[in-house]
Amino acid sequence: ADIERATFAFGYGLRVTPLQLARAYATLGACGVYHPLSVTRLSAPVYGEQVADPKLADAVIRMMESDVLPGGSGVRAAVPGYRLAIKTGTAEKLGAGGKYDGGHITYTAGVAPASRPEVALVVVINNPKAGQHFGGSVAAPVFGQIIGPVLTRLKIAPDALRAPVVHRQSG
Repeated sequence: ADIERATFAFGYGLRVTPLQLARAYATLGACGVYHPLSVTRLSAPVYGEQVADPKLADAVIRMMESDVLPGGSGVRAAVPGYRLAIKTGTAEKLGAGGKYDGGHITYTAGVAPASRPEVALVVVINNPKAGQHFGGSVAAPVFGQIIGPVLTRLKIAPDALRAPVVHRQSG
């Protein structure tokens, strides 16, 4: 139906598990290459399948970086020294009768570091109770609190540029 097509365009009517969402973001971060899932470290190389144009995947990652910049909905996910590529979201929950029941699901999903993604993460919060229910205000801070220590523990070098230095000429 037309209404389903319209609401699907902004994420309603789409059902995925957090793991499926994380795999989608991992694929974007891998330049559009979909890798098999493994929960253990593999010693042999793992080859994936190119499922998206690498240039398109890179463009999406670059767009997602703006969500963490001042004015973006995910600015509260920021981790000093790292560029993140994220998307925040909020969905209203349907009750048993198929009507919205006032509950929400909020999420922040993304990859880091944005310059060469090595980690994909999805944070989902079901029915947040803090008086706020938007992904940027509820899930984004949790995303930042998790991804920062993960990047440090994995010894992934920071990729954010320092603030520009202005050199003044004398005279």
